[in-house]
Amino acid sequence: MLKLLLKKYRLIFFTAMILVSCAEKEFDQNNPQASFSIAKEPYDEKNYDIALKKLGEFKSRFPYSKYAVEAELLIANTHFELGHYIESSSAYNQFIKLHPKHPQVDYAMYRVGLSYWNDAPTEIDREQEFTETALKKWNDLTTQFPQSPYTKEAADLITLGGKRIADAEEFIARFYCKQEIWHACAYRYIQIPQKFPQDKERSKKAYLNAATALEKLADTLTDANKDKNLYFRDMTKEELFKKAQELRSQAQSL
Repeated sequence: MLKLLLKKYRLIFFTAMILVSCAEKEFDQNNPQASFSIAKEPYDEKNYDIALKKLGEFKSRFPYSKYAVEAELLIANTHFELGHYIESSSAYNQFIKLHPKHPQVDYAMYRVGLSYWNDAPTEIDREQEFTETALKKWNDLTTQFPQSPYTKEAADLITLGGKRIADAEEFIARFYCKQEIWHACAYRYIQIPQKFPQDKERSKKAYLNAATALEKLADTLTDANKDKNLYFRDMTKEELFKKAQELRSQAQSL
């Protein structure tokens, strides 16, 4: 018990010493470089809560210093390290907007995507809006900076994210099929080959499942339930069967 208390008091003591040390170091209004070093010190020591305060203060007091730009990027990094991904994505985006020619803009673009990625759910039964945004940011990176050291990792994550989104699309389509909501089932499956044309096997299965759903829709279509057929409302039974056959032909061609 005594050892635990001593360990606790040591931790409190050292934390207090860090806070006092940071507080004692004042910015020199005539020396932006030295002041930036003071602001950056807690970041280098991974004291991110303190770093956020000190870097923000430096940026406010030296807005026209060349080090203010570096402080902006470090503030974004600090939010990221703290798990404040909404704030970090916003800060990185602002950095890119204000400094499009900066040598680390490719890094900022990569980190924007990573911020959204870390906030995105991995479960395929949840909305994948953040995953889609992350992939868009990384596609911009790979297009604009194909030689960037961050492009390879971004490309790998794009592949992984694409699979996650496709799995989520299939989950939604299967849900509508189980509920026998055939128009929505068919529509969702038809979207998959359009969104993921490179995945031939997945596209083939999607076309076949969409065809089956359209056939079931045609079999159950009546004047009474026609208004519920949101996606294929203007099609007759004959046209639905014909569309299903076209989809089966497309599947066979893959």
